Amino acid sequence: MIDFIKLVENILEEQGKTKQSLFEDCVVSANTFFKYRQRYPSLKTVIKIANYLNVSLDYLFEFSNENHFKAYKYENLKFYDNLISSIESRKISSRQFCKDLGYAKDNIIRWKNGTQPSIQRLLEMTEYFGCSIDDLIL
Repeated sequence: MIDFIKLVENILEEQGKTKQSLFEDCVVSANTFFKYRQRYPSLKTVIKIANYLNVSLDYLFEFSNENHFKAYKYENLKFYDNLISSIESRKISSRQFCKDLGYAKDNIIRWKNGTQPSIQRLLEMTEYFGCSIDDLIL
């Protein structure tokens, strides 16, 4: 598991900010933030933090050394469409994709209906497809 707290701390340090600024500016509470030692935040929370820090998700998760930040709008994510395009470009079925990654087939239906994947799932998919997070969600 990627140390999400350390990733955020590194960027805060680059920007001359502290974790306290995240808490004081109501981006995330201290209690919630420190729970990310055991689990990943939701995609919605990660986007909120990335927007606050003015960093792309690829930069935040160290997929890229260059920050190509463009403000994220959670309601404008195109995850499902990009997922289907990625699956089709591999010339596999959705069923095979789910089998390869050990996902339940009903995940595809939930994603089609607008549910966003967890950060853990997104990271698994970026590795599977050899793409960036932004490639999957924008």
